[in-house]
Amino acid sequence: MKKDPADYTKGEAKYLARQLAVKAGRSNAMTYFKNVAVTKAGDFVIGLSYNLELQRYSCSAIEIDGVRFNDPCRWGKDGIALDSDLSDLVAGSVHTSVRTI
Repeated sequence: MKKDPADYTKGEAKYLARQLAVKAGRSNAMTYFKNVAVTKAGDFVIGLSYNLELQRYSCSAIEIDGVRFNDPCRWGKDGIALDSDLSDLVAGSVHTSVRTI
């Protein structure tokens, strides 16, 4: 995310807050950070995991404009959305130790 923090969406701001908590060394911050990501539209992805067999990412919930939807969403291994109403994942926001299945 290379833009002015004043222009961040709610999802981008939440992602940045979790990233800063990890850098500050807060307890359990990494646990909450490694399984989240952000989409190109600025949506906050919660409960991200990667399926080795299916070669795709999925999440348990997504926050769009601050509203949480507990609907599973899917992206290909390169972060391209598999569901037509989703935005692609920002590749840099997916943590290297994301939960794998």
